[in-house]
Amino acid sequence: MIGRFGLSLILATAAASAAIAAPMSDEDKSALQQQCAGDFTTFCAGLPPEDGPETQACFQKNMSKLSPGCQNAIQAYKKKG
Repeated sequence: MIGRFGLSLILATAAASAAIAAPMSDEDKSALQQQCAGDFTTFCAGLPPEDGPETQACFQKNMSKLSPGCQNAIQAYKKKG
């Protein structure tokens, strides 16, 4: 099972991979973790809990399938950048 830190790192990377933005705040990390944890489990569970191109590609590939909450959290983060 992925630890809280690992999932946070993955979600931060996934959001940042779409657009280069300012450093992610703790609030942004928390929102992404809360909104996207289930999506990571559903679409990217076979990936290691670390930042890497496979994780970034997984979120990008599945962007249209992600839950509305996860999509909104990613979009909100990108708008801050």
